[in-house]
Amino acid sequence: MLHATALSSAVQSSSLAGSGSKLDDVSFSLPNGHLLAVIGAADSGRSQLLQLLAGLRHPTTGSLHGFGTDLLSQPLPSGQLGYVVPAEDSLHGLLTVRETLMSAHFLRVAASTPELRVDRVSHLLVVLGLETVASKRVAQLSPAQQRRLMLGLALVTDAPLLLCDEMTAGLNVRSQQELVALLKFVTEDLSGRIVIHATETLGNLASYDSVLILHEGRVCFHGPPRALTHYFSISTVDELYPRLAQRPAERWGESWARHRESYYQAFQIASAPTKPSTPPHDETTHPARAEDILSPPKPTKQPVPMTTLPSLAAQTLHLLHRRWTLWQRHQAEWLEHLALFILCPIVTLLLVSPNAGYLAEVRAGTTAPEALWPGAYTCTMVLLIQGLMISLISLRTGFREIAAERVLFERERIAGLRVGAFLASKLGFLIPLMTAHGAALVLLAELTGASLPGHASLRLVLLMLTGIAFGCLCLGLSATSRSPEVAENRAWKLWSANLLLSGALLGFPRPLGMVLQPFLTLFQGWSGSVDTLAGQPVFALLTQFVHTWFAKPGSAVIALLLHATAGIALAAWGLKRRRLSAH
Repeated sequence: MLHATALSSAVQSSSLAGSGSKLDDVSFSLPNGHLLAVIGAADSGRSQLLQLLAGLRHPTTGSLHGFGTDLLSQPLPSGQLGYVVPAEDSLHGLLTVRETLMSAHFLRVAASTPELRVDRVSHLLVVLGLETVASKRVAQLSPAQQRRLMLGLALVTDAPLLLCDEMTAGLNVRSQQELVALLKFVTEDLSGRIVIHATETLGNLASYDSVLILHEGRVCFHGPPRALTHYFSISTVDELYPRLAQRPAERWGESWARHRESYYQAFQIASAPTKPSTPPHDETTHPARAEDILSPPKPTKQPVPMTTLPSLAAQTLHLLHRRWTLWQRHQAEWLEHLALFILCPIVTLLLVSPNAGYLAEVRAGTTAPEALWPGAYTCTMVLLIQGLMISLISLRTGFREIAAERVLFERERIAGLRVGAFLASKLGFLIPLMTAHGAALVLLAELTGASLPGHASLRLVLLMLTGIAFGCLCLGLSATSRSPEVAENRAWKLWSANLLLSGALLGFPRPLGMVLQPFLTLFQGWSGSVDTLAGQPVFALLTQFVHTWFAKPGSAVIALLLHATAGIALAAWGLKRRRLSAH
């Protein structure tokens, strides 16, 4: 255990061994107003350490204290923590820079007037150097500008603790220098703020207040950047990784454990200012004169007040507005739906047009077998085709909604977004779309000559519910899948099973049908729609070649509602499970 006399606003970590991580006996302490670089090669434990500090992982042993509280038992509120992981799919490319920052502010800050929101976002645009591109869409920004914007999203609440993972990765040298300088400015922009940047890059170390070296999950050094070459007996920092590879991580960790207290006292990292002393060394280090390396201590400041999150309803309404805005701007998406609104009824009409005359005779009340049999077949085909169309549309809409935005959702959840608000916004997008498609399929089919006898309004309700239920099930698959590709594969399997078994049930023995039919969304919608023909001459013919039975419309409605509920519950369960790979 590390016994550090750190300030009340410091972040201290002791013996952190994250479950499933490589960290082992990681101990360090930071004063307030500090910019720390966590340096390490791949698989050194950099990201796991940030996840522990952010509360995304829990250590198996050890303690974590900061800002006057035990962060393991009482994690920092979302308004006091900023977590930045650069990822291409963590931003909406169709929103402008200003809209992106405003959206983050809407989701994280409650009871703020429009003027205050505008002022805060305008301040961030200036701080981030994005004022000249504020009206540009995110997709038009350079990679360096997108990193600045990601940083800005974590700053909308003036969080006193900011965690950044690989902010400079993949950028050119100039952009890296500018971004590290921005991190330094951000540290000083709020009194007492602590910024931790985990990176593999060894450039620009002089801009950091201190550097923590991780090697295979162990701390090998923590001190001012200028002491780094002395401690590791290297001439330049570029020799660090080869030097670390010369000894096992355990020996580096043991060596640092012997020197840690002396270094912290000498360089005033872990406690209040004390008289500088010359740090010791062993066979692996060179002594460094503390008076040559020592940086002035930072003043103690109190953390900023806690930010109040918007309500569940406020977050939901904003996400709904944002989703429909994105839909309108995504030309390919709304054109696809427009085409489906028009083409699906036309396809239905083309498929039944050879038998349109029989449908006309059935609607006229004919009892002639030569007209009733083709008419009965045509009725079942129209209803089945409509069910297939609406389920295909809901599949295309549902499987992408969550899986394609998983990284963005995880980022916003850390910032305070509620799972219920995110899921409700997805339902608020899916349900109206499926309702509109169901109405188009039925009403346009009626207008183009494919109208059926019986209760058309009841069939309309069943078709809408079929699309909603299947879409909700696809949402559930989307929320529990690792990627959009996996979600799409599962959704197609579900649709194929519904298609094959819904047709096969017509010939299955009744006991087997009783077991299978409650689980088939398409069968419930289709068979309930067929039962709306009860009382018509064609219905008696249909029952003669079906070994199972048609669900009553009432029971079909209940079954479809249960399917929708099951899909929503699955989606909620999948969303509540954090996906660290998405961070």
